[in-house]
Amino acid sequence: MFRFLVVLFISTLLINPVYSEDYSSYSGNTIIQNDFSEYMKGVQSKIQRNWNPPDFGEDGQAVILFKISRRGDLVNTEVVQSSNNEVFDESALEALKKASPFDKFPANTARDSLTIKYTFNTSVVKTDSMREYVQNADRYYNVNNRVALDYINRAIDEVEGDISSYFLYGKRSKIKMALGDTEGAEKDLNECKRLKAKYDQKRIMSGKLLVETEQTPFSYFYLAHSYEIAGDYEHALEAIDKAIELTELNNQYKRYKNELRQKSGL
Repeated sequence: MFRFLVVLFISTLLINPVYSEDYSSYSGNTIIQNDFSEYMKGVQSKIQRNWNPPDFGEDGQAVILFKISRRGDLVNTEVVQSSNNEVFDESALEALKKASPFDKFPANTARDSLTIKYTFNTSVVKTDSMREYVQNADRYYNVNNRVALDYINRAIDEVEGDISSYFLYGKRSKIKMALGDTEGAEKDLNECKRLKAKYDQKRIMSGKLLVETEQTPFSYFYLAHSYEIAGDYEHALEAIDKAIELTELNNQYKRYKNELRQKSGL
């Protein structure tokens, strides 16, 4: 999911147009709408095609401020709201680099640059119904656990065995434990671990494919995180070493390597 906030500085005028959820319609300042409606759709489309969000089984959101020159060049980027996940933030910045250069500005505008605040957003919730069920299960947890159990059961039925929703079994395990169903809680916990192991392997394969396709520092960074989540620190260190080899000046990757060493004891 993506959201745009376009910030155009004209004297002291600040214009904040808004895209609808599916980005097929546009509302905002009339001049901006006439000049940049189709242009912004093109920007959003290019970013979508070039974003490989990390698939870490949790919600993520990062807000990036960037500027486009009249010729379509990416002038600068800044993380104004971090997702608190390094690889998520890096994936957003990487998407902008890949998407650049953008199209030249419409001929009927005199603007020299366009500053855009762009929200990169992912969610572990697959459907609106699932979101409602999970929220209600959390709301009723330790208040009325039988009601919470009913809602989490509905959420699990909604995803129909999707391995990326392994965390639902972890939630249900806690609810069953609170209800005194230790056998059921243990069964769900084991199912959570089983699905997570499959999901970890799927994530690693995705990371390997990204590396084979791109051979970029970010692709190795992504793969290192995938190995880390699976508990494979040896391969995680090998991957981050490759990222560092490709970009010696990136201190972020070096810090991450030190973190991996501390966690693994290697």
